[in-house]
Amino acid sequence: MRHTPVRLSVTLIIASILLLLVLRSLPTRPEPGPELIPVEGGSFMAGNFQVPMRAPDGEQSVQWVAQADQGALDPYPVEVSAFSIMKKEATNALYDRFLKQTQRPARWQPVKGDDEQAANMPYDEAEAFCTWLGKNSGLDMRLPTEAEWEYAARGRGQAIPWATDNGQWQAGRNLPEPDSGANKHKTGAFPPNPLGIQDMANGLHEWVISDPNRDPAHVRIFKGGSNTGTSSRDTIPTRGIVFPLSDATIQAKPELARLKGRPAGTVYFQNATARCVAPLKSNGTPPVSAKPDSTVPPVFDNVTDKP
Repeated sequence: MRHTPVRLSVTLIIASILLLLVLRSLPTRPEPGPELIPVEGGSFMAGNFQVPMRAPDGEQSVQWVAQADQGALDPYPVEVSAFSIMKKEATNALYDRFLKQTQRPARWQPVKGDDEQAANMPYDEAEAFCTWLGKNSGLDMRLPTEAEWEYAARGRGQAIPWATDNGQWQAGRNLPEPDSGANKHKTGAFPPNPLGIQDMANGLHEWVISDPNRDPAHVRIFKGGSNTGTSSRDTIPTRGIVFPLSDATIQAKPELARLKGRPAGTVYFQNATARCVAPLKSNGTPPVSAKPDSTVPPVFDNVTDKP
Protein backbone atom coordinates (compact mmCIF):
# COMPACT_ATOMS: atom_id res chain seq x y z
CA MET A 1 0.00 0.00 0.00
CA ARG A 2 1.45 3.32 -1.08
CA HIS A 3 1.17 6.40 1.14
CA THR A 4 0.07 9.61 -0.48
CA PRO A 5 1.96 12.86 0.32
CA VAL A 6 -1.00 14.05 2.38
CA ARG A 7 -0.97 10.92 4.52
CA LEU A 8 2.80 11.22 5.01
CA SER A 9 2.47 14.85 6.11
CA VAL A 10 -0.26 14.00 8.62
CA THR A 11 1.81 11.11 9.97
CA LEU A 12 4.87 13.33 10.40
CA ILE A 13 2.81 16.02 12.17
CA ILE A 14 1.31 13.48 14.58
CA ALA A 15 4.74 11.97 15.24
CA SER A 16 6.20 15.42 15.91
CA ILE A 17 3.42 16.26 18.36
CA LEU A 18 3.89 12.96 20.19
CA LEU A 19 7.65 13.52 20.38
CA LEU A 20 7.11 17.04 21.73
CA LEU A 21 4.75 15.73 24.41
CA VAL A 22 7.27 13.07 25.42
CA LEU A 23 10.10 15.62 25.64
CA ARG A 24 7.96 17.94 27.76
CA SER A 25 7.17 15.12 30.16
CA LEU A 26 10.85 14.36 30.75
CA PRO A 27 12.41 15.92 33.87
CA THR A 28 14.33 19.09 33.05
CA ARG A 29 17.94 19.39 34.01
CA PRO A 30 18.73 22.14 36.54
CA GLU A 31 20.40 25.15 34.98
CA PRO A 32 24.08 25.43 35.92
CA GLY A 33 24.61 27.27 39.18
CA PRO A 34 27.66 29.05 40.60
CA GLU A 35 30.86 27.26 41.56
CA LEU A 36 30.90 26.13 45.19
CA ILE A 37 33.95 25.74 47.45
CA PRO A 38 33.75 22.96 50.09
CA VAL A 39 34.97 23.99 53.54
CA GLU A 40 35.99 21.53 56.24
CA GLY A 41 34.35 22.15 59.60
CA GLY A 42 36.16 23.06 62.79
CA SER A 43 36.21 25.31 65.83
CA PHE A 44 37.57 28.85 66.18
CA MET A 45 37.12 32.12 68.04
CA ALA A 46 34.73 34.24 66.00
CA GLY A 47 34.33 38.00 66.37
CA ASN A 48 37.17 40.44 66.90
CA PHE A 49 40.75 39.23 67.39
CA GLN A 50 44.29 40.57 67.67
CA VAL A 51 47.24 40.30 65.28
CA PRO A 52 50.77 41.72 65.15
CA MET A 53 50.78 44.86 62.98
CA ARG A 54 53.76 46.65 61.43
CA ALA A 55 53.64 50.44 61.07
CA PRO A 56 55.20 52.13 58.00
CA ASP A 57 58.27 52.98 60.10
CA GLY A 58 58.74 49.29 60.90
CA GLU A 59 57.54 49.43 64.51
CA GLN A 60 55.43 46.41 65.49
CA SER A 61 52.56 46.15 67.94
CA VAL A 62 49.66 43.81 68.66
CA GLN A 63 46.35 45.39 67.64
CA TRP A 64 42.65 44.53 67.50
CA VAL A 65 41.69 43.92 63.88
CA ALA A 66 38.37 45.82 64.05
CA GLN A 67 38.13 49.28 65.58
CA ALA A 68 35.77 50.17 68.40
CA ASP A 69 33.28 51.94 66.09
CA GLN A 70 32.90 49.05 63.62
CA GLY A 71 30.37 46.94 65.50
CA ALA A 72 32.56 43.83 65.74
CA LEU A 73 31.46 41.21 68.25
CA ASP A 74 33.66 40.34 71.20
CA PRO A 75 35.53 37.05 70.69
CA TYR A 76 33.37 33.96 71.22
CA PRO A 77 33.99 30.23 70.58
CA VAL A 78 32.14 28.56 67.68
CA GLU A 79 31.99 25.02 66.31
CA VAL A 80 31.34 25.13 62.56
CA SER A 81 30.07 22.12 60.61
CA ALA A 82 31.34 21.46 57.08
CA PHE A 83 29.63 23.46 54.35
CA SER A 84 30.09 24.59 50.76
CA ILE A 85 30.05 28.28 49.84
CA MET A 86 29.77 30.20 46.58
CA LYS A 87 33.22 30.99 45.21
CA LYS A 88 32.02 34.41 44.04
CA GLU A 89 29.22 36.80 44.91
CA ALA A 90 25.92 36.59 43.06
CA THR A 91 26.10 37.99 39.53
CA ASN A 92 23.56 40.16 37.73
CA ALA A 93 22.84 37.33 35.29
CA LEU A 94 22.03 34.89 38.10
CA TYR A 95 20.01 37.49 40.01
CA ASP A 96 18.00 38.39 36.90
CA ARG A 97 17.23 34.71 36.31
CA PHE A 98 15.96 34.47 39.90
CA LEU A 99 13.80 37.60 39.57
CA LYS A 100 12.27 36.38 36.30
CA GLN A 101 11.55 32.83 37.47
CA THR A 102 10.03 34.01 40.76
CA GLN A 103 8.09 36.81 39.04
CA ARG A 104 9.61 39.62 41.09
CA PRO A 105 10.11 43.24 39.99
CA ALA A 106 13.23 43.85 37.92
CA ARG A 107 16.27 45.15 39.75
CA TRP A 108 16.76 48.88 39.97
CA GLN A 109 19.04 50.51 37.37
CA PRO A 110 20.69 47.53 35.69
CA VAL A 111 24.44 48.03 35.67
CA LYS A 112 27.02 47.30 33.01
CA GLY A 113 27.51 43.56 32.73
CA ASP A 114 25.96 40.20 33.51
CA ASP A 115 29.11 39.04 35.33
CA GLU A 116 29.14 42.02 37.69
CA GLN A 117 28.05 41.83 41.33
CA ALA A 118 24.29 41.99 41.90
CA ALA A 119 23.78 45.01 44.15
CA ASN A 120 20.67 46.48 45.79
CA MET A 121 19.43 43.15 47.13
CA PRO A 122 17.06 43.41 50.14
CA TYR A 123 17.70 40.89 52.93
CA ASP A 124 14.48 38.92 52.41
CA GLU A 125 15.19 38.71 48.68
CA ALA A 126 18.72 37.45 49.39
CA GLU A 127 17.17 34.71 51.54
CA ALA A 128 14.72 33.82 48.77
CA PHE A 129 17.53 33.90 46.20
CA CYS A 130 19.51 31.27 48.14
CA THR A 131 16.42 29.07 48.53
CA TRP A 132 15.71 29.33 44.79
CA LEU A 133 19.34 28.62 43.93
CA GLY A 134 19.29 25.53 46.14
CA LYS A 135 16.18 24.16 44.45
CA ASN A 136 17.76 24.69 41.04
CA SER A 137 20.96 23.00 42.20
CA GLY A 138 19.37 20.19 44.22
CA LEU A 139 20.93 21.53 47.43
CA ASP A 140 19.63 22.91 50.71
CA MET A 141 21.04 26.42 50.28
CA ARG A 142 20.73 29.48 52.50
CA LEU A 143 22.64 32.56 53.55
CA PRO A 144 25.71 31.85 55.71
CA THR A 145 25.67 32.53 59.42
CA GLU A 146 27.99 35.30 60.52
CA ALA A 147 30.30 32.71 62.09
CA GLU A 148 30.38 30.60 58.90
CA TRP A 149 31.19 33.70 56.84
CA GLU A 150 34.06 34.68 59.16
CA TYR A 151 35.35 31.09 59.29
CA ALA A 152 35.50 30.91 55.48
CA ALA A 153 36.92 34.44 55.12
CA ARG A 154 39.69 33.59 57.60
CA GLY A 155 40.69 30.40 55.77
CA ARG A 156 39.10 28.13 58.42
CA GLY A 157 39.56 30.49 61.34
CA GLN A 158 43.14 31.62 60.92
CA ALA A 159 44.13 35.01 62.33
CA ILE A 160 43.76 36.90 59.02
CA PRO A 161 42.63 40.57 59.07
CA TRP A 162 41.50 40.72 55.41
CA ALA A 163 40.04 37.95 53.25
CA THR A 164 42.72 38.24 50.57
CA ASP A 165 45.22 35.71 49.23
CA ASN A 166 47.80 36.55 51.89
CA GLY A 167 45.73 38.32 54.55
CA GLN A 168 47.29 41.67 53.64
CA TRP A 169 45.59 44.74 52.16
CA GLN A 170 47.52 45.46 48.94
CA ALA A 171 45.48 47.77 46.72
CA GLY A 172 46.21 47.24 43.04
CA ARG A 173 47.42 43.66 43.55
CA ASN A 174 44.84 41.71 45.57
CA LEU A 175 42.23 44.50 45.88
CA PRO A 176 41.11 47.39 43.63
CA GLU A 177 42.94 50.70 43.70
CA PRO A 178 40.96 53.46 45.43
CA ASP A 179 38.90 55.50 42.95
CA SER A 180 39.82 53.13 40.11
CA GLY A 181 37.09 51.84 37.80
CA ALA A 182 39.17 48.91 36.54
CA ASN A 183 37.61 45.55 37.54
CA LYS A 184 35.68 47.40 40.21
CA HIS A 185 32.38 45.56 39.82
CA LYS A 186 33.42 42.37 38.04
CA THR A 187 33.22 39.21 40.13
CA GLY A 188 36.41 37.23 40.61
CA ALA A 189 38.78 39.95 39.38
CA PHE A 190 41.28 39.53 42.23
CA PRO A 191 43.14 36.57 43.79
CA PRO A 192 41.13 34.27 46.11
CA ASN A 193 41.75 33.69 49.79
CA PRO A 194 43.57 30.48 50.88
CA LEU A 195 40.36 28.45 50.46
CA GLY A 196 39.81 29.67 46.90
CA ILE A 197 36.97 32.12 47.70
CA GLN A 198 36.90 35.50 45.97
CA ASP A 199 35.46 38.97 46.63
CA MET A 200 35.08 38.71 50.41
CA ALA A 201 37.29 41.75 51.04
CA ASN A 202 36.00 43.75 48.07
CA GLY A 203 33.04 43.77 45.70
CA LEU A 204 29.86 44.26 47.74
CA HIS A 205 28.79 43.82 51.34
CA GLU A 206 27.25 40.38 51.93
CA TRP A 207 24.15 39.53 53.98
CA VAL A 208 24.59 36.94 56.74
CA ILE A 209 22.29 35.29 59.27
CA SER A 210 22.71 36.99 62.62
CA ASP A 211 22.84 35.24 65.98
CA PRO A 212 19.59 35.97 67.91
CA ASN A 213 21.58 35.80 71.14
CA ARG A 214 23.76 38.72 70.00
CA ASP A 215 21.48 40.96 67.91
CA PRO A 216 17.88 42.17 68.13
CA ALA A 217 15.49 40.11 66.01
CA HIS A 218 14.52 43.01 63.73
CA VAL A 219 18.03 43.99 62.54
CA ARG A 220 20.09 42.36 59.80
CA ILE A 221 23.87 42.06 59.42
CA PHE A 222 26.19 42.40 56.43
CA LYS A 223 29.87 41.50 56.24
CA GLY A 224 32.85 42.13 53.98
CA GLY A 225 34.32 45.07 52.14
CA SER A 226 32.72 47.08 49.37
CA ASN A 227 34.33 48.68 46.34
CA THR A 228 32.09 51.71 46.87
CA GLY A 229 34.24 52.56 49.89
CA THR A 230 37.46 50.63 49.24
CA SER A 231 38.54 51.13 52.82
CA SER A 232 41.03 48.98 54.69
CA ARG A 233 38.91 49.55 57.78
CA ASP A 234 36.58 46.82 56.46
CA THR A 235 38.36 43.90 58.12
CA ILE A 236 36.79 40.46 58.58
CA PRO A 237 35.28 41.10 62.05
CA THR A 238 33.73 44.40 60.85
CA ARG A 239 29.95 44.21 60.53
CA GLY A 240 27.19 46.46 59.27
CA ILE A 241 23.96 46.62 61.28
CA VAL A 242 20.87 47.50 59.21
CA PHE A 243 17.43 48.40 60.55
CA PRO A 244 14.10 47.95 58.73
CA LEU A 245 13.00 50.65 56.32
CA SER A 246 10.07 52.85 57.14
CA ASP A 247 7.23 53.08 54.64
CA ALA A 248 7.98 56.79 54.26
CA THR A 249 11.60 56.02 53.24
CA ILE A 250 10.46 53.50 50.63
CA GLN A 251 8.00 56.01 49.18
CA ALA A 252 10.57 58.82 49.09
CA LYS A 253 13.49 57.18 47.26
CA PRO A 254 13.24 56.30 43.53
CA GLU A 255 15.65 53.38 43.85
CA LEU A 256 13.27 51.78 46.37
CA ALA A 257 10.23 51.84 44.06
CA ARG A 258 10.45 48.08 43.51
CA LEU A 259 10.05 47.58 47.27
CA LYS A 260 6.67 49.33 47.46
CA GLY A 261 3.95 47.07 48.79
CA ARG A 262 6.40 44.88 50.71
CA PRO A 263 5.40 43.84 54.23
CA ALA A 264 6.53 46.11 57.05
CA GLY A 265 10.05 45.36 58.25
CA THR A 266 11.84 45.17 54.88
CA VAL A 267 15.60 45.51 55.40
CA TYR A 268 17.59 46.96 52.51
CA PHE A 269 21.12 48.22 51.92
CA GLN A 270 22.15 49.60 48.56
CA ASN A 271 25.52 47.85 48.29
CA ALA A 272 24.53 44.45 49.74
CA THR A 273 24.30 41.13 47.92
CA ALA A 274 24.13 37.38 48.53
CA ARG A 275 26.70 34.59 48.78
CA CYS A 276 24.94 31.32 49.59
CA VAL A 277 26.06 28.19 51.45
CA ALA A 278 24.88 24.60 51.72
CA PRO A 279 25.54 22.04 54.51
CA LEU A 280 28.16 19.57 53.38
CA LYS A 281 27.64 15.87 54.00
CA SER A 282 30.66 13.60 53.87
CA ASN A 283 30.88 11.50 50.72
CA GLY A 284 34.33 10.11 51.30
CA THR A 285 36.08 13.15 49.82
CA PRO A 286 37.51 15.49 52.45
CA PRO A 287 36.53 19.16 52.07
CA VAL A 288 39.10 21.80 51.25
CA SER A 289 41.26 22.86 54.17
CA ALA A 290 43.58 25.84 54.15
CA LYS A 291 47.25 25.12 54.75
CA PRO A 292 48.18 26.91 57.97
CA ASP A 293 51.13 29.28 57.71
CA SER A 294 51.58 28.59 53.96
CA THR A 295 50.66 32.09 52.78
CA VAL A 296 49.79 33.94 55.97
CA PRO A 297 52.60 36.29 57.10
CA PRO A 298 53.61 36.43 60.78
CA VAL A 299 53.11 40.22 60.79
CA PHE A 300 50.54 42.29 58.90
CA ASP A 301 51.24 45.73 57.44
CA ASN A 302 49.17 48.53 58.87
CA VAL A 303 47.46 50.62 56.20
CA THR A 304 47.45 54.40 56.08
CA ASP A 305 43.66 54.86 55.96
CA LYS A 306 43.23 52.99 59.24
CA PRO A 307 42.98 55.47 62.15
